[in-house]
Amino acid sequence: MAVETSEDERRIFGSFTRQLLQVFKKYEDKGWLQISNIRLAFNDLDLYPSHSQVQEMVHCAVEYGSPCEADHVTFGEFCVLVDELRHHYESCTTAGLPHAILPSKAKYHGLTGRRKRRDSSSNFQGPTRWRQEEAIPYLKQNSITFYNPQVNTWRPELIELEDRAKQVAELLFFVIDNRTRAVVSFCEIAYLVGCHRQIVVLFTDLHGEVTSIDDETLTERERADLRRGRWVLVDLIERNGIPVFSEMEKALACTALNVQQGIRVQDLTLKHGAQPVRHGHTLVGEALLKLRETFNSITCNSEGKITRDDLRLGYRCFTGQELSAAWLQQQRPDVSSFSFEEFCCIVAEHKRRKPSTFMSVCSALFSPVKWIDMFDIYLGGSCGDSNWREEIALPLIKRHGLSYHNPHVTEWFSRLIPMQVAEREKCRVMLYVITDSTRALAAMTEAAYYIGLGCRVVLCMQKLRPDSTISGEEVSKSALLDYNRGRAYLSDMGSREGVPEFDNIAEAVESAIAMVKEPSKQ
Repeated sequence: MAVETSEDERRIFGSFTRQLLQVFKKYEDKGWLQISNIRLAFNDLDLYPSHSQVQEMVHCAVEYGSPCEADHVTFGEFCVLVDELRHHYESCTTAGLPHAILPSKAKYHGLTGRRKRRDSSSNFQGPTRWRQEEAIPYLKQNSITFYNPQVNTWRPELIELEDRAKQVAELLFFVIDNRTRAVVSFCEIAYLVGCHRQIVVLFTDLHGEVTSIDDETLTERERADLRRGRWVLVDLIERNGIPVFSEMEKALACTALNVQQGIRVQDLTLKHGAQPVRHGHTLVGEALLKLRETFNSITCNSEGKITRDDLRLGYRCFTGQELSAAWLQQQRPDVSSFSFEEFCCIVAEHKRRKPSTFMSVCSALFSPVKWIDMFDIYLGGSCGDSNWREEIALPLIKRHGLSYHNPHVTEWFSRLIPMQVAEREKCRVMLYVITDSTRALAAMTEAAYYIGLGCRVVLCMQKLRPDSTISGEEVSKSALLDYNRGRAYLSDMGSREGVPEFDNIAEAVESAIAMVKEPSKQ
């Protein structure tokens, strides 16, 4: 155990911050906790955030001018984030259903019925050899039957054949590497997660990039589109409590545990070789934002510190509770002003003290009421240079007096995913327009998930053409095949689930409008 210094003592205000400092010092680098170590530190505290939640933590840490860089958090911020996530665990916060979900599907939400037949189905696509060299020998050695969909030449008719095999498989095993675009796999994984199927997903190099395919060098724009689709998929997987694997050996071992011992993938632990995720659907970092806003709203001295009285005022504004003056005096008898870092530590420590019944009642009274803004239509789908929202969708929607949410942003960051999901799931109908001038991998992945989940979805699907250009770039033959295969798979999936599909954008928008106005017909 590291020896505590005088600097450490200044950051300790009780048993809670003392425990967190021990973990923080185990992983810190130059006094900060790097983003690559945040998950490890939380795991030591029996907390299991998702990749998106970690990204959100760092984003919230720098939102209001925190002294840390965009890839670090300070100790005080770490304390607040741990307290916030632990609160979600203790209150057993469950994932709410999207407002677009069909009533007939809602009752099945969260069910992961296990099938009697002990089979596993593996995804086999592209020029990789992991299945012959690793997966198949392991499955045979452990007497696990499997279906191998690998073929030399892909044909549209194979979709139905593979689907029949997957329906009877107890678990589905996918490997995503950086040698293929994996467009169909992204859509399929998202759909299966939405259907609450048991699934193991392995990324051989999650943080790497697809730079070339069959000697074709990918442009930076396409690499960015693939990165976006990848992080959207990882978020969908993890927010459903499913671990993402990075090592074949561990993924196969957990497959055997699932098939032979009946351990759900959501219940796999670090000891099993998985990276578990708990409450991956919850937004984290909000407490840190509010705390920074509270601190900034109080007049600070020239050193950026607040007085003892202002600190107690800030605590009351943030929590709705009183901070004990006697407790603070006992902790820091000779200190008259406090930094934001100290403010974070004090808030986290004092909140962990058991409040009196009176304080609990006061807290409830002072807690702000959260109003949920709902929207009629989610305008999902192609972004980039596509302007279908402004030119076609919005005039029609406004004419009918309906509300909408437009997710289009000029610059996309993975840290925005949790907030985008929260806004998306407030919509009553999800419209996804996949144009012939965009790759739209992330949008197709999202649409597949919500179709699997049983939401009100309307599709507008336009295939890429041999003469199609994306942001001025020509589309290669292999890219044309890959992205159109994804469109074909999504179209087939939607057809089987009764999702209305159009190739005309205006007709798709009108269908979404009708769905909002007459939801009983769905």
